[in-house]
Amino acid sequence: MTIMQYRAKMLLLSTQQAELLCELMDVEGIKKEPEQVRKNVTTILSLLTETEAFLESIIDSVCPSSNESIAD
Repeated sequence: MTIMQYRAKMLLLSTQQAELLCELMDVEGIKKEPEQVRKNVTTILSLLTETEAFLESIIDSVCPSSNESIAD
């Protein structure tokens, strides 16, 4: 698995988590408080930015070249 494949997989997983939060906010019959919606949006953004920062740190420290492979 290359670092780019790993990065794509991690971003996909964090995006799927964000999608699940969005779906939960869209369930009919559940009252959504504005504060809870703000918290969910903050969580979604945090998931995406923290994952991206983590992946950037891997690229910078472990694999200086993005074409290098990492263990499965």
